[in-house]
Amino acid sequence: MGVVGTSQTPLQSDTPLSSSSTPTVSTRKKGLVRTSVVRLKPGKKQEEQLKLLCSISAKLWNEVTYARRQQFFTNKVVDLLGTYKEFYEKYSKLIGPDTAQAILNKNNQAWRDFFRELKKKKDGELPSFIKRINPPGYKKKNKTRVLWAVVKNRQYKVTENKIIIKGLGAIERIEVEYMGLVHLKGKQGQLEIRYDPDTKSWYAHISFEVEKKAVRGIWRKVPQTLKGDLKAGIDLGVNNLMAIYIEDGTSALVNGRPLKSIVHYVREKVSSYQSKINKLGIYTTRKRRLLYEKRKRQAKSFINTQVRRVVEWLYEKSVSTVYVGYPKYIAQQKG
Repeated sequence: MGVVGTSQTPLQSDTPLSSSSTPTVSTRKKGLVRTSVVRLKPGKKQEEQLKLLCSISAKLWNEVTYARRQQFFTNKVVDLLGTYKEFYEKYSKLIGPDTAQAILNKNNQAWRDFFRELKKKKDGELPSFIKRINPPGYKKKNKTRVLWAVVKNRQYKVTENKIIIKGLGAIERIEVEYMGLVHLKGKQGQLEIRYDPDTKSWYAHISFEVEKKAVRGIWRKVPQTLKGDLKAGIDLGVNNLMAIYIEDGTSALVNGRPLKSIVHYVREKVSSYQSKINKLGIYTTRKRRLLYEKRKRQAKSFINTQVRRVVEWLYEKSVSTVYVGYPKYIAQQKG
């Protein structure tokens, strides 16, 4: 089913280090890329390994970012190749050459995106309300280094209940169990590991070029064969989350009031709690962040559920193309 009227983010290209130690860009065309997130269940030993891997990986990101920011703010020129080689040599033995490449490639892409946005701004292609474009930042939160790592697809294997990561230099190998369902099948992409200090939980984000997807326990081929060639239009709103019209005259509304209730309920709880901690001279706490995270998860779950139901309904109605009317930049409009 095609969707018209939505923006698409360019897929990131992998930039491995060739035998001549020169970064090269892979131009292989990728298919539909999606991510499956599972929660890791590390034991004491595995958690120590994960902390070491993620701490060194975030340190590599921060150091190469600092070096490149210094170059940019000094002379507006960033030596991607020179800094790539410098920090690859420094960290490849600690976390493995593949891991170091994956992190540096991701940092390269962040800088390329930054320079692309700068060019758009110079050419007047960005919205007027975007006044400033910042270079890539650090893996830090509340002045503390974020525990984060990324590894290449050839470095890890996913079994029914375990993720096995190898080629990690001095750390060598990590085997850790996980909770949840890997609901996608296809060619594996990169694996990102992240630690949430508020929930004290580890998560693995596994990317796939999707070939099959599990929907309520049933594996379906992606994309599915369309049943017809009808067109449909969707208008997005607040009280009515979606107003749908199919060219055969069929129409439907998706109620958006439950989403407003979720937002309003958590907002009231946060406001009440915020007034209490402000009297103590405190402006944020773990509890406050968890309340916002709860609202985010509930809202995301509601929206995803409604979108899935609408797409399945449109598929059964033989719709092949959907036109989405998006209120672009409405948040920046006055009045």
